[in-house]
Amino acid sequence: MKRRKFIKNSAGLALGAYALSSFQDKIESPSKKPKGLIKGDLIGITAPAGSIWNKAHVTKIERILADLGFRTVVGESNYLQEGFLAGSDEIRAKELMGMFQDTSIRAILTMRGGWGCARILDLLDYKIIAANPKVIMGFSDITSLVNAIYTKTGLVTYHGPCGYSSWGDFSTEQVINCLVKGQPYTMKNPSNNREDLKTWNSGTAQGKLVGGNLTVISSMIGTSFEPNWHDKVLFLEEIKEEPYRVDRILWQLKQAEVFHKINGLVLGSFRKCEPEEPEKSFSLEEIFKQHFTTVPFPVYQGASFGHIAPKFTLPIGVNVEMDADNFTIRTLEKSVIV
Repeated sequence: MKRRKFIKNSAGLALGAYALSSFQDKIESPSKKPKGLIKGDLIGITAPAGSIWNKAHVTKIERILADLGFRTVVGESNYLQEGFLAGSDEIRAKELMGMFQDTSIRAILTMRGGWGCARILDLLDYKIIAANPKVIMGFSDITSLVNAIYTKTGLVTYHGPCGYSSWGDFSTEQVINCLVKGQPYTMKNPSNNREDLKTWNSGTAQGKLVGGNLTVISSMIGTSFEPNWHDKVLFLEEIKEEPYRVDRILWQLKQAEVFHKINGLVLGSFRKCEPEEPEKSFSLEEIFKQHFTTVPFPVYQGASFGHIAPKFTLPIGVNVEMDADNFTIRTLEKSVIV
């Protein structure tokens, strides 16, 4: 084969591969929603990640849900420990799949984050999950689980309180608005929220919500569970990561072209993300300024989600409009089937 012909054909193959890759990157399962919750529904409580060290929290969330009118069934993972995990990967995955398959269970509440969800993603049967749509909610390490389920099945999932979380009036009202009432609603910080609201880039943007914990989201890049970033409104939060680590992860997202594809960004709580040696470090604010003042999409900081007590319940896969100047996220459609 002549060299010129070989190069031409190779270029065509490369271009075709790039086109196919680009096309596949845009393929996304249509969003499908679980049924909204009603009083008397049975909620399964499971621990797909870290071990539950204080078992009193299990009793506490059962009481909270009972006061809201729900029945509960507690998985054995809540009482197991294998290192830092709530039982083996196989036990946690089997329990979660069992709750999806059990038609009497109408929703699944994860007990806590920690670490461990990524270990079970390959053990789940996403066809079965898609055939048995129901509410599943949590945050922190649960980020990988709720985004993976949405990515693989199109099922809307929920970034909200875990069983371990503080269920104050604001957080509970958010859960009810999202999972029970289900009608379009606006998420705006409570007046007593101590988070510092700040606009980094003005404007509004629309798109489907994806996101969660910054570190966990970054760990999904390059895997089959990575969300499709095109035309999304991304939300991110973090805890106990120094500014240089936050900067490193934001560069990873930038170089993975996440910021080339999204329509808008909402930053939640970045609790305890101060430098160990301030005189030798950029502040977190300086890091955000470097990354977000010149991006072509709106960005605001300080939304009420993450490792803080008053929490939004964010429906992953639902169309929203974010307003970086008025500090709001507004759902544009129902968040559950009601």
